[in-house]
Amino acid sequence: MPAPIDVVINGFTQSPVLMEKSLAPLRRLHHEGVVRSIRYVTWDSAQIDDCLAPLAGMSEITLTRVPQPQVQGIRVQQGLVYQVENLRAALQLLPQDDSLILKWRPDVVVKHAFLRDKLLGYDGLSRIEPRVCFGVHMPEPVFQRKVWVPWADSNNFFYLDDSIFLGTRADVNKLVPSLTQADLNTIGTGNCTPYAHVVRYGTPFLAQYPLFRAYMQRYRLFRHEIDFRELLVRCGVDDGFFWHLVIAHAWILHSHFHVDIGAQGDLAFYATAVNLKADWSKFETLRTTNPYDNVEGWRRGTVPGSVLPSISRVYGRLMDGAWQRALFTQEIPDLPRDMLVALMANIAGCADGRLHEIEAAFYKKVEGVNRSFDLLEMAS
Repeated sequence: MPAPIDVVINGFTQSPVLMEKSLAPLRRLHHEGVVRSIRYVTWDSAQIDDCLAPLAGMSEITLTRVPQPQVQGIRVQQGLVYQVENLRAALQLLPQDDSLILKWRPDVVVKHAFLRDKLLGYDGLSRIEPRVCFGVHMPEPVFQRKVWVPWADSNNFFYLDDSIFLGTRADVNKLVPSLTQADLNTIGTGNCTPYAHVVRYGTPFLAQYPLFRAYMQRYRLFRHEIDFRELLVRCGVDDGFFWHLVIAHAWILHSHFHVDIGAQGDLAFYATAVNLKADWSKFETLRTTNPYDNVEGWRRGTVPGSVLPSISRVYGRLMDGAWQRALFTQEIPDLPRDMLVALMANIAGCADGRLHEIEAAFYKKVEGVNRSFDLLEMAS
């Protein structure tokens, strides 16, 4: 018997028509028997009552209001806590069985056929890759099955889409981290908003891939400004430890995630940040956010079968699994097989300290890039 599928909806939107479009395919899939339940779990704050009003006419959806956490800090710090705790509260309300969990937002719109294929095809799409690759025994798997995410990033490690995702209940539980004050300090530093994604997706892999510990602890050095990332990527492509991070992360994507955003229009995310001046009552005035607005453009820039074109981009958006799959299944002209195998062997055995020296040198470089960028900013 296939595992039952439960949908968990978190967040809210100011647009009733956007909510209707977002939830319509889920409701249809419930009527078709593909989805067992749809639970909308959000805070008991009266401030969002109007946003939830359209649910009154959606009998397929169970609305649960839970106490809103009392969170200190700036808006991005509060947002990180709300995202994590909202999903944690939702999971506690679901049957304690071996279900699949589809985490959703009411400002994401999907084509019914695309989502239906993902849900019904999960068994075939989610098998974890064998851990022995090119003769190297990579670390034991962290997940039971692959988790579906719409997009990932090749050179901003663990920056995967967290607006929606699909996985087993056990694996989704691993994507609900226990946040520390250090996590809150990181996301509150400079332009480090991607850390909200990084702490979710990176934390489960730290035990098996300790070379990412310092990366997450020092993520404040990996700022999100375009001009800064140009300097950072230029520094990284010439650094040996950076390439260990690239290959370790690519292996994690290949072995643990089913990355697929579909074709243009299969999925669309209408983020508040790009619609600050929009008329939320008129759907046609809303704009999709990056990378949903240019799926084929990002896909063309990936160049599966080569490694440098994607890694050299300021943002290495991956719209599907073609790039990482090619790395571990075919010859790569700009990354000789013997070099790739050596990198993989070091990643698998890095707990013995073999990378400590080049790791320290890398972070010293990154600190230098930060200082140089600050000086350029001051001069301008």
